[in-house]
Amino acid sequence: MNWSEIKYKSNTVWLGLVSGIILPVFGFFISKWVKFGDGDLITYWHMLIGKNIYSSEILTFSLLPNMLMFYFYFFQWKTDQAAKGLIFATLIWVAIIFLQY
Repeated sequence: MNWSEIKYKSNTVWLGLVSGIILPVFGFFISKWVKFGDGDLITYWHMLIGKNIYSSEILTFSLLPNMLMFYFYFFQWKTDQAAKGLIFATLIWVAIIFLQY
């Protein structure tokens, strides 16, 4: 199986949706490691869910992996359906950010 066959078979909205939901979770852990290095995870989680100045910053930083994946889906690999799913998942995360406030 070559690369163009893999791209053709994986060009689904579901792949983009799943990756768009999972990647911000990894982004959250990366942001915890970068911004709050030695602190514990529970405190960082409370900074996220609390209504303070840090919560929108944490959520925004957590969405950075989605932006990187969009670059690959749309511009590099030309998998438009997967990019649509990723955008939909990102909009769900953005709605969560706005509903928090």
